[in-house]
Amino acid sequence: MKNNALVSVRSNCNFSLDYQTGKLHPQTEVIIITSAPKYSFNKNKTSLQKEQEVTEYRFVTDLSGINILIGELQNLVKNMNTFEQTSAAINQIVEASKK
Repeated sequence: MKNNALVSVRSNCNFSLDYQTGKLHPQTEVIIITSAPKYSFNKNKTSLQKEQEVTEYRFVTDLSGINILIGELQNLVKNMNTFEQTSAAINQIVEASKK
């Protein structure tokens, strides 16, 4: 499994045209850029080289989609805070059992 690290979040804003009404609607392309280590042998296959592999994930959405994404990320923050508290409690138990 790759251990991707978040590098950047970018966006491109534009309009989509509703052909039935002739109206423009704002939309954005969200670009999430990550980096992960990539290992390969050199040409002579005598040593291992570590490089960074950059990957981008793109999707197009409207304001509603962005708000859903924000809500999901806020929920994730709450879950991660609870998970962090749990890990701190488990770490204390492990440390106490070493004594």
